Amino acid sequence: MSAEQKKLVIISGPTATGKSELAIGLALRFKSQGITAEVINADSAQVYRFMDIGTDKLSLEERKGVAHHLIDVVNPDEHFDAMIFRNLALKEIEKIHQKNGIPILVGGTGFWLKVLIYGLFPGPARSQEIRQSLEKIASEKGSEILHQQLQKIDPVSAQRIHPRDAHRIIRALEVFELTAKPLSAHFQNQAQKTEFQILYLALNLDRNLLYEKINHRVEQMLKKGFLEEVKKLREMGYGALLPSQKIIGYRQLHEHLEGKLTLEKAAHEVKKQTRHYARRQLIWLRAEPMVNWIDPIQEKDKIFDLAEKFYRKKKND
Repeated sequence: MSAEQKKLVIISGPTATGKSELAIGLALRFKSQGITAEVINADSAQVYRFMDIGTDKLSLEERKGVAHHLIDVVNPDEHFDAMIFRNLALKEIEKIHQKNGIPILVGGTGFWLKVLIYGLFPGPARSQEIRQSLEKIASEKGSEILHQQLQKIDPVSAQRIHPRDAHRIIRALEVFELTAKPLSAHFQNQAQKTEFQILYLALNLDRNLLYEKINHRVEQMLKKGFLEEVKKLREMGYGALLPSQKIIGYRQLHEHLEGKLTLEKAAHEVKKQTRHYARRQLIWLRAEPMVNWIDPIQEKDKIFDLAEKFYRKKKND
């Protein structure tokens, strides 16, 4: 595939909007027309092995023969970040393009998608002194204290980062300390150029329906054995302090197993935090100028039509 034809389809949107199922349907539609289409995961939770139920991974059977990449890449105690994702994703994209195929990026991790499309601004090197100071505060008083500090100096980043995401909060505060500019300002000033032609689809549902689907999905995860999955992770040595175990759902079930929450309260918190996460995902997507908003229930055929026209379209058409 020539540089002119380096195309990507991105299917993003809040959690529980049916991104994975829709991507498979699209890939099969392409396959029926003799076009190779493969899925590349862009969900920051699904890169971890042994974390299947709580990340809502599709089984091999549910993938219906469609190739999937960047799922089960690392163990729960291994480091993985946006730049590692970008480097691996670019390799998979190139392989698919060499087959004259179309890569379908699927996931709701907006920051990862942004880094893939535009790269990452050349931020300052890490300061061990600043980090140790902030990590000490997070350890002694909780990351929520640091999040309040971030809210004062960079409300845009604070809105996008969960109050318990100590890693990202510390990096945002560190960047401000080293550059005297908020992290959000660095992103805003970053050149919005990309080497790809992109069809960026964002799924969204009526808020009440979305929240109903989120609540139902959490209940289904628990019925499928989510709690047993977390118990097994703990037996394998993957404890609650690991970044991977602070993902929504895993964090609350670890707290239940440690006697801090009843199972009923843990389930309630998972639902609530997932709803909050869905709102943050929407904030990320609304800041992306190339997004096409789609109702996955009412406009399913429109998605297929847009993708097919996009694949066949010449750059200057």
